[in-house]
Amino acid sequence: MPHYLLFSGHMIDQNGRDPARFPDSKATAGGEAIYKTLQEAAAGKTDIKGIAAAASGGDILFHEACIKLSIPSEIYLGIPIEAFVKTSVAPAGPEWIGRYRKLIVALPVHILHPDATESAPSTIWEEANNWMLETALSSGGDHLTLIVLWDGNKGETGGTAHMVQVANDHRATVEIIDTHTL
Repeated sequence: MPHYLLFSGHMIDQNGRDPARFPDSKATAGGEAIYKTLQEAAAGKTDIKGIAAAASGGDILFHEACIKLSIPSEIYLGIPIEAFVKTSVAPAGPEWIGRYRKLIVALPVHILHPDATESAPSTIWEEANNWMLETALSSGGDHLTLIVLWDGNKGETGGTAHMVQVANDHRATVEIIDTHTL
């Protein structure tokens, strides 16, 4: 039975975001924190699998750390690859687009709504989070570690706070990387 390492976290802030949650200047520290947390979460486990979306920031850093640690990971997108890059990667700039494209060809990709466009309703993000949670909980909460890169603030419905609550409800392990301390 696999142990899932599910990731949720902030995208790179767009210029002028106030208050800042995860500015690009914290990306290196965020990547190092994700790597260390993954390394600790995977210790002693033999059948592990990573799951995350692929937005700029935390998601991409998670998949890159999984690759470095030889942890198989899979990308779960709510909308198709090209629509997703427009909504969730391109605002962070060309470097993040390049990193996204490398991951898309290197890892398995699952798409929840293959016919959706970048103008899909905002509920699609909540659906995608629930989809990833259901997959990661398929082996039970004791076989799930949720890793979050998060400022601790509750955002819109279906965000990181919701994932933390569901994981806690299932007695999963939750590892929080506080963006304020990076």
